Amino acid sequence: MLKTYADFLSCADTCGVMVFSGKFTEGFPNLYDMTAHSQWHTSDPDTDPWQWRDRAAMDKRLAFGNILGGRKGFISPKLYPLFYSACRPDGSMEERWRWGHVKKTVYDVYRLFEEGTPLDTVEIRRRMNVRKSEGASAVDSAVVTLQREFYITVCGNRRKVSFDGTEYGWPANIYCLVDDWAADWLKEPLLPTDEARARILAHITGLNRSIDIKKTKKLLFGAE
Repeated sequence: MLKTYADFLSCADTCGVMVFSGKFTEGFPNLYDMTAHSQWHTSDPDTDPWQWRDRAAMDKRLAFGNILGGRKGFISPKLYPLFYSACRPDGSMEERWRWGHVKKTVYDVYRLFEEGTPLDTVEIRRRMNVRKSEGASAVDSAVVTLQREFYITVCGNRRKVSFDGTEYGWPANIYCLVDDWAADWLKEPLLPTDEARARILAHITGLNRSIDIKKTKKLLFGAE
């Protein structure tokens, strides 16, 4: 069982890839299954897995977000270039928009990040002129898509601030461009998509041969 942030980082580095929680392929590394339920939501940054997720991203020790086929999880620096190659679509965002391969909401949300300013969920919704009760679901879905396709990534979190400077509410994830946040991890030449996917699946097989690789491939890449 993982008891501390250091334990978690060591395990995630060894595994290379880990689901945050929830159902995935049986036998796939899953943080929720590797920790005691009593550890969660205590607000202790050293022992609470809920705190580890954003802390790992802020410390740039692991990538975190909806990056495992749109599901929340972690990827180590070593495997990150493979996932980038495996999941990032061909062509620039502008080209894909001209080709008709990108939904308007996804394109509009992406353009908010073009100046390189990190944005949290609240700010994204505000700039897209939507409210939680009207239009937010499409924007939130676009944020997930941009993470799944390795355009943006979680780089921390922050809480709302009142007029008197007091923080309040639950922390909201902050996102930034992958090409800025992970630049140091993407210096080497990238592999073709098919080769990157094959290497990822071979690595996962090496972690646990009982993992259903066909199902894992479909979950990660949407491929049979």
